[in-house]
Amino acid sequence: MFKKKYLAVAGLMALAVVISGCGKKNSGDSVVQATPTPTQETAVTATPTPELINMEETTEKNIMGEKTSTASKVTIVNKTGLEVAAIYIRETPSDDSEDDEWGDDLVNGMFTLKNGENAVYYYEKGTSSATYDIRITYSDEEKNECFFRKLPLKTMKQITLRMDGSGDDAIPYATYMTASSTKEVSTLNDVKKRLGLSTDDSEDDSSVTPTPTDSDNSDSNSSSDSDSNNASPTSTPSADNNSGSDSDNTDPTNSTIQTAEGYIGMSIDDLESAVGSAQSSEYDEDDTTGTTGYYYYPDFTVSTSVDEAGNEIVTGIW
Repeated sequence: MFKKKYLAVAGLMALAVVISGCGKKNSGDSVVQATPTPTQETAVTATPTPELINMEETTEKNIMGEKTSTASKVTIVNKTGLEVAAIYIRETPSDDSEDDEWGDDLVNGMFTLKNGENAVYYYEKGTSSATYDIRITYSDEEKNECFFRKLPLKTMKQITLRMDGSGDDAIPYATYMTASSTKEVSTLNDVKKRLGLSTDDSEDDSSVTPTPTDSDNSDSNSSSDSDSNNASPTSTPSADNNSGSDSDNTDPTNSTIQTAEGYIGMSIDDLESAVGSAQSSEYDEDDTTGTTGYYYYPDFTVSTSVDEAGNEIVTGIW
């Protein structure tokens, strides 16, 4: 009897242990939370809208005068053979007593013009039909200043200042293009007449073909002999090494101009591939004629026109 009670008690204790073990939670278990992997956001940089470039503003340099909405402009090219330090422009005076009145230097130390370089002059035309005078001085103070008189500046789009001859006997003169002309106009014969000198009958009094070397034929006889001895068909021309006379141009320069003339009516890109890039360029916008480009080389200038499709075609060489 006692044995049965003992077995019953042992059974109850074993059941209690089993029950207490089944109800215990596993404290080692933990809830694992999945942490989402952060997605790297790729910053999208907005493509900047290209800013329209005004070709006239980016290519113009050496500006004189005030650029306003009503101002006219003329390009002045230095082909005198020397570096220009100062430029004065005035209306031609009606009285000789006013000849010393030139106003202010338009350059005013802002730049100098080496031989072959150009500047742009902005001015108000007004209603007067007066002619203009130009006076230049050189960086070399030992060189004489030069005067270019009675110029129809208001009709010009480009004027090139030149020298006929060399040394103290050289004669300053100009060639220029008007907005409607296809040939350069030379003032050399007019200058010679004012000075009482004989003119070159072989040169047209009013115009020359748009090639800088046309003025070479009018160089003085005193310098032609020495130039012919120094010229060499194989020598490389240098605009900065001449003494102020276009007669120093050698055959390779003429050949380059002739090559450029062969690209009239063709793309400016084709011309630049053949003769190289210009020293500088600028563009004129006109409601009637459209966009006209000017490319300035050391010995000649190229004019172009831009059609509606954006094609830039060579229209003239001078």
